[in-house]
Amino acid sequence: MASWLQQLGESQTARIHSVWAIVAAIMLFGGMIIGYVVKPTEYVMPEEDGAFPLALCTRVIDGDTIVVEWMGNEERVRVLGIDAPETRRTRTLRAQAEQLDMDQEFLLRYGDIATKTVENWVLDRKVRLVFPEDEVLRDNFGRLLCYVELQGTDIGERLLLWGNAIVYEAPHPREEAYKLFQAEAMNQRRGIWRNL
Repeated sequence: MASWLQQLGESQTARIHSVWAIVAAIMLFGGMIIGYVVKPTEYVMPEEDGAFPLALCTRVIDGDTIVVEWMGNEERVRVLGIDAPETRRTRTLRAQAEQLDMDQEFLLRYGDIATKTVENWVLDRKVRLVFPEDEVLRDNFGRLLCYVELQGTDIGERLLLWGNAIVYEAPHPREEAYKLFQAEAMNQRRGIWRNL
């Protein structure tokens, strides 16, 4: 079956490629500081239903990074579109605290909550890795960069709704929806937004 790009005319395809080139340049420039750079890697074919094989979560590093066994390899996965509070006192934690105008110790507590939440959801369970445009992506640390779903539920979405993560400002297909989930958490004063 031809892809949707092949079904378009050449001029429309060229315009789409130009737009994606601009988006990639913006993401490369904006993500260099903390390693959230989208890099296409080897192309792995999805299964017939358009999805990739399930991955087994073997470890949770923090609220936005897990380790999985996937297609015969151990892979680190950076959840696309979200940024969970840090779990250690690092420069990134200081930057998060300044960005959000919040106390570092307060954010550390929510970093632990986000980590425990993800452990409870996905540790030792099979998850679906969802890549935009069905192309395997990696950040500049070599981590897979994708959405993570458990039985059809997007864990990034849930972390945002519960106030245990913030939207990562980089273009991706679910960005607008994620901003709405974060706005709901802020309005309801959930999680890190409880002191607003």
